[in-house]
Amino acid sequence: MEKIEALQKEHHFISAVLDTLGALLVVLDREGRVVQFNHACEEISGYSFEEVKGRYIWELFLVSEEVMPLKAVFNDIKDRRFPNRHENWWITKEGKRCLIAWSSTALCDAAGQVEYGIWVGIDITRRIRMEEELRAGEERYRALIENVKEGVALIADKKLLFVNEAFVRIFGYNSSEELIGKQVRCLVDTKFEEKFGEFLKTALDKKSWGLAFRGLCLAKDGREFWAENLSSVIRHRGKPAILITVRDVTENMLWEQTVMQEAEYFRSENVKLRSTIGERYRLGNIIGKSPVMQQVYELILKAASTDANVIILGRSGTGKELVARAVHDLSARSDKAFVPVNCGAVPENLIESEFFGHRKGAFTGAHSDKNGYLHAADKGTLFLDEIGDIGLSMQVKLLRAIEGGGYMAVGDSKVRFSDVRIIAAMNKDPLEMMKKGLMREDFFYRISVIPIRLPDLKDRKADIPLLAEYFLEKYSPEGRVRKLPPDFMEKLTNYDWPGNVRELQNVLQRFLTVRSLDVLEFQRGFEVRGEGFEASPLQDALENFEKKMIVSALERVRWNRTKAAAMLGISRRSLFRRIEKLGI
Repeated sequence: MEKIEALQKEHHFISAVLDTLGALLVVLDREGRVVQFNHACEEISGYSFEEVKGRYIWELFLVSEEVMPLKAVFNDIKDRRFPNRHENWWITKEGKRCLIAWSSTALCDAAGQVEYGIWVGIDITRRIRMEEELRAGEERYRALIENVKEGVALIADKKLLFVNEAFVRIFGYNSSEELIGKQVRCLVDTKFEEKFGEFLKTALDKKSWGLAFRGLCLAKDGREFWAENLSSVIRHRGKPAILITVRDVTENMLWEQTVMQEAEYFRSENVKLRSTIGERYRLGNIIGKSPVMQQVYELILKAASTDANVIILGRSGTGKELVARAVHDLSARSDKAFVPVNCGAVPENLIESEFFGHRKGAFTGAHSDKNGYLHAADKGTLFLDEIGDIGLSMQVKLLRAIEGGGYMAVGDSKVRFSDVRIIAAMNKDPLEMMKKGLMREDFFYRISVIPIRLPDLKDRKADIPLLAEYFLEKYSPEGRVRKLPPDFMEKLTNYDWPGNVRELQNVLQRFLTVRSLDVLEFQRGFEVRGEGFEASPLQDALENFEKKMIVSALERVRWNRTKAAAMLGISRRSLFRRIEKLGI
């Protein structure tokens, strides 16, 4: 009696456990009749255990076409062949259809005969419907993608996972199978590989929609063509992937280039026409009509009509920056920045930071991010005055940047690119510098595609009257333009002007600022063997007068050199040099 009670207790315990299972549980006897039907089965089917107890499993809930397959499953169980999984539709008491996925096993008696079949199942109706909807959606999207004109590709880990037929045609392949799994960089011209890699990285990092890239691509047969790509970042199998659309824009690019070339031609012709009016005695702020200056004008116009790098050679004071500005102002970049840099004034330990910029904390004193000259001059002109003062290591880095290899700000690992036109200037002999190993040949030849050599003022003395008239008008008080004494112009013309145009400018500024006594003293200093005057070399007279002017200014401001420089209209650095030279 106690044994029977223990078995009943164990049976009730097992039944309670089976009823609490979230899965469906059906136990069948050796004939296929229901002997156990847990609570989960009752909830889904709508039938109670009492309603199905003792009935054959293939008589319950099934559509007619599933009866025979289910009997076959049960026979396999009797023969101890247990399928891992089978599915069948249940029709609930309310008439709804539910798809159940079953796993089956059996309990055998002492003789090894199957005594009970045990089926454990889950309702997969919702999952199947979602899968069907997903497949239908995928088919709709695939049909849509296949019918668009643009090429469409899915990229993950820089490999192609999917391409549509338009993409296959654009790149000249026979089927999508040839492209699936390929590294996407093999479709881009080598000149654009790095930029295209940056494009993909930026798209992923910023999860950008509509990020654009235009570059040369390669078809299967090696043909180059221009393509425009737009990116969208999506999730693919739980990971970010890039969906790009591609269209061939070769015809558009050719048309744009033709239009730009025609516009450049007409702009160049217009510049030439305007420059010939009035005997071309000036170009921009450059004054002069001598034959040597006409040649300079021609070179400026040629340089302005191209985007090639320019080097301007000439002594100090010949107007190298004015020429650089004229080339920029007459070029297609005139609406962009003109960034002048005095290379000799940039400290050696800061030159890389000044040119390329730096990130916050890159070095002591870098309290915030700062952009460099290359960034400031992007799409414009970078004028490098006294470029010979740049060291060899910096020449290498700058060469890479202007050749399209990019640059990195100090303290940063991101490669940046800048579209700049270089105009360089120097007053030294570049060939001599290359012989001495002070300038790299590859660097010099890269920046000196168009050389412009400026003449000394002594070699263009016919321009001195024009220059004198220009400076007098520029620095005279408004409405009170002063005239030079009758013989003054002759003496200006006969002088050799070692300081070139800048020296002439300073002399005329002093003429306009000194009082009558100073003017007489100034004029006496210019007399050379004139009747009734003591002979005095011009340079000595100028230096004596300059020394008096500087000492007078210093005394008036109690030897404050900054204020004295401002009073004299020169830079503090120039004042220091003159004080040292004149022995003040």
